Amino acid sequence: MKNLKALILLFSANTISGFSQGVSMIAIPWYFTDTLEAPALFGTIYFCITCVSLIWGMYVGTLVDKYNRRNLFLGENVFGAVTFLSMASYGLINGAIPTPLVTICFAATFFVYNVHYPTLYAFSQEIIERKHYGKISTWLEVQGQVTSMTAGALAALLMTGVQAGETSLLGFSFYVPFTIEAWSLPKIFLMDGITYTISFILISMIRYEPTVIRTKESGNVLTQLKQGIRFLQKNPLIFVFGNASYFIFVTVMVTNYFVLPNHIKVVLGGDGNAYALGEMFYGMGALGAGFSIRYIFKKTSTVLGNIILTILGASILIIMGSTTNLPIFFVLLFFLAVSNSGSRIMRVIYMLEHVPNQVIGRTQSVFQVINVLLRMFFIGLFSLVFFTERTYLDFYILGACAFVAAVILLIYYRRLVDIEIVE
Repeated sequence: MKNLKALILLFSANTISGFSQGVSMIAIPWYFTDTLEAPALFGTIYFCITCVSLIWGMYVGTLVDKYNRRNLFLGENVFGAVTFLSMASYGLINGAIPTPLVTICFAATFFVYNVHYPTLYAFSQEIIERKHYGKISTWLEVQGQVTSMTAGALAALLMTGVQAGETSLLGFSFYVPFTIEAWSLPKIFLMDGITYTISFILISMIRYEPTVIRTKESGNVLTQLKQGIRFLQKNPLIFVFGNASYFIFVTVMVTNYFVLPNHIKVVLGGDGNAYALGEMFYGMGALGAGFSIRYIFKKTSTVLGNIILTILGASILIIMGSTTNLPIFFVLLFFLAVSNSGSRIMRVIYMLEHVPNQVIGRTQSVFQVINVLLRMFFIGLFSLVFFTERTYLDFYILGACAFVAAVILLIYYRRLVDIEIVE
């Protein structure tokens, strides 16, 4: 495989920075839900950050297609390191981090996330041969989910701590021979800042020879963005697939970072440990999908695989709204992760095979903006007191909408399989 050393460094850096993102995206929502007991406030903050990311998401695509993608990775890690190390220093000196600064850290993680994945997929497409797209998509998913699962386990330990002696989890009792004190947010943020720094060092070591050649484009941001939109206008089926196949990811983003903390605490009676443990179950399901999904669907098209997995995710969401049993809920999270991760692998393979590297960043930006608009709608809706007190309805609504996305893919199935790209 060409550029193998560069790919190994990229994966290593992606694992380390993803670890930081994973811990932060679990610890901060739970901080608002449990410590501050203000899930509605977090919903408002999440909604506002999502609004800002709407504009940011459009701009990111032009950056990905215009500039050196390695340099974009360096920039995002510098930004993450400076933000978290600064906030950690403030908290360690003053004993705590004020809510506005915690919000800044969540926003920083969110914006880095929005840059990270479009750059990651575009850069991977640029440095590997076409025949390896399926393999790389699977590796990226496995690596990402191992990171998320590990981050979930660590977040559980750091947020709640562990006391030596008899303890119970999900109805099982066992003996813990050691004690781990719960970490404060400043310590967690310090760890995150250090991991961003390590990731920066690894990225700076990458050297590669492109497998595809990008031509230099002139014009301002708006002009370049229009070129990406023009590609989708010439290839409307890519637009249909890109959005419909992305919807299960919308449900997961809204569920995991907004609905889940409040649902686990209010409806299922769980604590911070249960929330982080749920993320671990999710990570295990995603990891299982990463290892097996290409083999399960090796005799079917990526489009059909996406349809089946979206229907699975929709069904799981509706069942999740119907159960009040915490262990069963964790099992459902496992299968929701199988649906989302498997669907994402199928989607990434399809997009890498059909979207030219020259415009893939801007194309992804269009899908991301629509994705953000959908998230804004659902977050705004579920932030209403009526829904914060009836979180089971959130799962029913998201599940029904996911079924609609699957039907759209089914309607266009044959045309999506036989598509001919116009550049």
